[in-house]
Amino acid sequence: MLRPITFVLAIVAAVLTGNRTDSFWLGLLAFLIAMGAGRVLGALIRGRADRALYKAVWPAAAAGFAFLFDAIGLPPWANFFVSFIAATLTRTALSPLLPRRRAWTRVEWRRIDLDELLP
Repeated sequence: MLRPITFVLAIVAAVLTGNRTDSFWLGLLAFLIAMGAGRVLGALIRGRADRALYKAVWPAAAAGFAFLFDAIGLPPWANFFVSFIAATLTRTALSPLLPRRRAWTRVEWRRIDLDELLP
């Protein structure tokens, strides 16, 4: 049961970050990054290193972009939106380089005759 623990820790990270920076937006970004880190930890515990690597791209990129955009002086609300969008674009751009996540399976449909439904 890893999800409730990661949720509580993500809330703690958000509150600490929000209080320290006096910004709701940076606290929200810290919450999302901590939840992403919890998903990475869950995949590692389940032994899915390929999935953990894919899931680690977004939180790492979001944290890196948040520090970068804070250093150049963006206001916290703009930092949140730009970091979120940049991290999503980074994950999308790097996804072809990472191991395949899942393969879609094709389902063959057939017609059900009335004789199959009635006894």
